Amino acid sequence: MVGVECITECPERAERKVQRVGEHKNAESPGERMDDQILIKRLKEGDPGAIDELVNQYKNQLFAFIIRMVTDHAAAEDIFQETWIKVIRSVSRFRGDSKLSTWLYQIALNQCRDAMRKKGRHIHVSLEAAGEIAGKPTMDADKMATSDQVRKMVGELPDKMREAVVLKYFHDLNDLEISEVIGCPEGTVKSRLHRAAKILRKKWTLMESY
Repeated sequence: MVGVECITECPERAERKVQRVGEHKNAESPGERMDDQILIKRLKEGDPGAIDELVNQYKNQLFAFIIRMVTDHAAAEDIFQETWIKVIRSVSRFRGDSKLSTWLYQIALNQCRDAMRKKGRHIHVSLEAAGEIAGKPTMDADKMATSDQVRKMVGELPDKMREAVVLKYFHDLNDLEISEVIGCPEGTVKSRLHRAAKILRKKWTLMESY
């Protein structure tokens, strides 16, 4: 995973660094896609074991994504449950045009957006709690962004920028995958990431000057 410190670099340099990692990470193997297709086929056929496999395979990264979006543990657990209910109800309509993981992120993001609209953006827990919760389900600590200051700055970004930053720098999605998740053109994703990088770099510079 690319450390979130990349965000505060020159946007063009950060983009090149992410792309170099992404060329390997996002190169989906035929076997991986076939496994997803088999799993979806079993889900559509009503195989109860397939539901357990799907949840076990993706629960950690989805919960990590949700907690990074809402930063409230109780709310994240509710959204997590609602996400899986929505997945099970919607699986018959999944056509396989995108990766399974991309589709799952899309559903999770829509549930986060609905919850934030109802409750008024997101409720902050302590940075220590948010960091501990968000850090557990994915990478080891050395590869995670562990800076409370950076996490706080990302949390303060406008929602649309924060969505793109979290998906790219915490979950390693490429720009095309992000565009599919958040429902906008790829060029818009690049623009949001570029503007977010400028905001974060400015805040980081101001923080270091104190």
